[in-house]
Amino acid sequence: MQWIGLESILPMIAKKHYQFKAIVNESGAIVFPVTTEHRDAGQANIRYADNYEGNALAAMIKPGLVEFRYHQQFTDERVRKIAAEFLSHPALAFASTFSVTYQNRVIIVGCSLNEESYGRNRRHFS
Repeated sequence: MQWIGLESILPMIAKKHYQFKAIVNESGAIVFPVTTEHRDAGQANIRYADNYEGNALAAMIKPGLVEFRYHQQFTDERVRKIAAEFLSHPALAFASTFSVTYQNRVIIVGCSLNEESYGRNRRHFS
């Protein structure tokens, strides 16, 4: 998996409250600050575009949670595999226990969140 932009998030993750974005597919991941739009951060083989025209998923990462937005070309199982590989990168060791959602549904239950508390506390993750 190719990685782009890790240097841009390293200062952020040192803070208690952080958020950053990513676009991810089987080819790789591009991570970047929340001030950049997903559609503006792409490369040829990792590209998010409106109306499902890109080949990558948009994601938001914050303490305890990785949220993937819906993309019609990606099944739950495909997203689960991509998310597992994304979270296995050594630079994201801090996120290895995070839960992962896709279409607002938990697809990987991390140590920081269980499905019952996600449903009960959904307003905190929106």
